[in-house]
Amino acid sequence: MNNGTHEALFKQAVDEHMGIFLKTAHGFTSGVADRADLTQEMLLSAWQALPAYNGACKLSTFLYRVAHNRALNWQRSRSRYHQKLERFSEHPELALSPDDSPAHQRKLDWLYGLIRQLAPADRTLIMLQLDQLSHREIADVTGLSESNVGVRLHRIKNWLSTQTTKHDHEL
Repeated sequence: MNNGTHEALFKQAVDEHMGIFLKTAHGFTSGVADRADLTQEMLLSAWQALPAYNGACKLSTFLYRVAHNRALNWQRSRSRYHQKLERFSEHPELALSPDDSPAHQRKLDWLYGLIRQLAPADRTLIMLQLDQLSHREIADVTGLSESNVGVRLHRIKNWLSTQTTKHDHEL
């Protein structure tokens, strides 16, 4: 891939699929600085991985794979990552949408809090499901079988439903 093609493909990836990176970062982090750093790391990983993109799958599938693999690796190296962060000041939080109501934002924060309680691999599955990827597409991104994706998502949804029921009873 020549430099011009690489730059054009990266621009397309950012223009059309930035939500993949932002939502993945939101699902794997709880702090503003963590979210900004992870987003930057995922974008760098996408830049580095794009020369290997051969069109065998959709660009979004490829980017999901890159973003979620980077987020999983980031999770594994979290302690070292936080040591680096202590040297930098906080960055403004990336807003999901400028017109979100406070009530909607609280619900969204609560849902992301639940997602962060899941094992990292399960986070990836539910985040891809929330982005409305099919079981086949999720299997392509994660390397799991389509049936394994279905079983694991069923278990995750049951757990989330239980947590929602508990939360509703506490209110």
